[in-house]
Amino acid sequence: MSTSSRPDTPGSDTASPLAALVAGPVGSGSKRVLVVDDDAGIRDLMRLVLEGAGFEVRLLTGGDEIEQHIAAWTPALILCDVLMPGRDGLTVFSDLQRNPLTRHIPVVLATAKQFPGDQRSALQAGVAGYLVKPFEISTLLDTVRQALSGEKGVRIWGCRGAIATPEHAAGKLGGNTSCVELVLPAYATQGRRRVIFDAGTGIRALGNAIFEAPVRAMLCLTHFHWDHIQGLPFFKPLYQAGNQITICGPAASDAALVQTIREQMGGAFFPISTDAFSSSVLYRGLQEQEFEDGGLRCSTFSVMHPGFTLAYKIEWQGQTIVYCPDNELLPESISQDERGQVILGGEVARLAAWLQGVDILLHDCQYSVEQYRAHTGWGHSSARSLAALVAATGIKQVVLFHHDPDHDDRAVEAIHDEFCFHLAAMAPESAASVRSQLAAEGLFLPL
Repeated sequence: MSTSSRPDTPGSDTASPLAALVAGPVGSGSKRVLVVDDDAGIRDLMRLVLEGAGFEVRLLTGGDEIEQHIAAWTPALILCDVLMPGRDGLTVFSDLQRNPLTRHIPVVLATAKQFPGDQRSALQAGVAGYLVKPFEISTLLDTVRQALSGEKGVRIWGCRGAIATPEHAAGKLGGNTSCVELVLPAYATQGRRRVIFDAGTGIRALGNAIFEAPVRAMLCLTHFHWDHIQGLPFFKPLYQAGNQITICGPAASDAALVQTIREQMGGAFFPISTDAFSSSVLYRGLQEQEFEDGGLRCSTFSVMHPGFTLAYKIEWQGQTIVYCPDNELLPESISQDERGQVILGGEVARLAAWLQGVDILLHDCQYSVEQYRAHTGWGHSSARSLAALVAATGIKQVVLFHHDPDHDDRAVEAIHDEFCFHLAAMAPESAASVRSQLAAEGLFLPL
C-alpha cells in the first residue's frame, strides 16, 4: 500500500489544551458514563475528559459489582477495561447482554490488547466500540459519542450521474454527483470509522459536515470519470493534519493509483496538487478481489462500464451492502422461460452470483426501457434490467441510483414506477416484499 503526504503524529492531541480538545457540540446532555477500570490513572483521565465534555461520570475499580451500581445509577454507556481482577471486561459484557434489564446499555471495551483477532471477536459479539490503550483524547471522545449516537447506516450525499445539476438542487433528489457514506462504530484507535463511496460533488458537503472531528475513513472510488472524482479536491479532511484516509480505486498497483490521482489535481486541471494534502493518505490499488480493512470484509467486482470500473461489497456484523452506481445490465443476458422465471446469462449472471445474500443494493438505474434503446453501450442500466436482477437474486432492499442530469424528480419517479411494474411481472410472489426507493441526497438507510 502506497503512502503519501505527512504521517499522523500519535499523541499530537495531548499537546493542545484540554478545553480545546473537548470543545464543540457533544449532544450528550446529562448522559451518564460508567467507567470500569482497575488502573486509577486511566479512570481519572477518562473522568477528567468526559466531564469536561459535559458527561456525568462514575467510576468502578472492577466488574464484580457492576450490576448493583447499574441498578442504583443507570448509565447510558459503560467504558470497561478488559484485563481486570475478578470478572474481565468480556465476561462483564456477556453477562450484561444476557440480562434483559441491561442488554440495551452499550459497552465500549478499553484495552491494551490490540490484536486484530481479539478486536474482531469483540465487535462481532456486539460491543459498541473497541478503544486501544494508549489512546488520544479525541479518539476517546469520538468513540463515546459514536457509541451513544448508535448511528449505523448508509447516507447519500450525491446520486446524480454525469454532471452536477444546480437546477435540481432544491428538488427531492438533489443535484450533486455520486457520494455515499457508510457510517460504522469505532474501530480500535481509528475512532469513528467511515467508508465513503466515490468523490463526486456530494463529497464536499460530507467533508464540511465532518471537518471538525478526527476523520478515519476509507474512500472507495469506483472509477475515474469526472462525476465520481470532481469533489475530491474539495474534501476538506484531506487538508487537515491528523486525519487518516485510505483512497482505494481500480488500478494495476498502488503506485498506478497514486499517479492517476495526481494527474487529476495540479497542472492544467486544478490550481493545487496532492502535495497540499496534510492528512495521512494511503493509496490502495484494487483489482477484482477480496480484502479486509479495520474488521470489515470487503470485495470488489468488475462491472460493465467504459473503462476499468468496480462495484464494492462491504460486510459487517451480518449486514452486507453493495454499491454499484455505474453498470450496464445487458438485455441480451436476460430472458424468461415458459413459466416466466428470470434466466440470467453472461456478466449479469456472474454479478447475480456475487450479489447473493446482499441486504442493501445501490445500483445504476439511469434509464427507462425506451430511453435505454438510445443509450445502448453507454454503461448504464434500464428499469427492466434492474428489476430482472432483483427478481433473480431475491434482494429485499434496492436503491435506484445515478439519476440522469436531464431528469427532474417526476421523470426519475416514472423510472421507479417502471421498475416496480417489471418487478411485479417477473416476481409476482416476492415483489411485494422488496423495498425499493430512489436515491436522494440526505437519505439515510439504517443498518
